[in-house]
Amino acid sequence: MWNLIASWFLNLYAVLTVAPFITFALLWFLVYVFLRDKKMTTRLTMDVTTLFLLGSVSVMWNKLFHTHFGFWLITLVLLIAFGVIGGYQTHMKGQTDLLRVSRVVWRLGFLGLSALYILLFFLHVGKNYIFST
Repeated sequence: MWNLIASWFLNLYAVLTVAPFITFALLWFLVYVFLRDKKMTTRLTMDVTTLFLLGSVSVMWNKLFHTHFGFWLITLVLLIAFGVIGGYQTHMKGQTDLLRVSRVVWRLGFLGLSALYILLFFLHVGKNYIFST
């Protein structure tokens, strides 16, 4: 029973990860129907879509560079960003608000992973075009 549920969630994640911008649009409209607040809807949808971008970008990275380190590299960059931003906040205010730092890093991750997704997408298209001719 648990294997079936885990398999279902894994397949759902795989389908939503294939095209994270379509997932973003679908989630945005679904969440907006319930919340009716564009700002909160956009933030919540960005946070959820970051999970899908993480999977998608790491797979694209692994396929392009023939490695299995993509997920861990992204995780390392996010952890370093967390440390740098947390250190800056501690330096400026004397204390660290972990929730605020987490939100900033997660949303910066959304922006960075979105840009990386687009870049890797075009690199894959170019690589497949060059090697197919």
